[in-house]
Amino acid sequence: MKRLPCAAVEALLDGRPDTTLEAALEVFEVFASGSLTDEVYVLDDVGGKRIAIAPTALKEKYRRG
Repeated sequence: MKRLPCAAVEALLDGRPDTTLEAALEVFEVFASGSLTDEVYVLDDVGGKRIAIAPTALKEKYRRG
């Protein structure tokens, strides 16, 4: 499991308005967590897929569609 500060994730997305949170983190899906506040967790093998768990506010900020 990898932990990334939210500030690092936001810096990764700055200047890339057409990039999704999933694409930036190179994961299949990003799940929201109401209890996380300042870190994103990237899990390498959940059911054979790489996923991330991010604070709800961060996921909503970069929500597409």
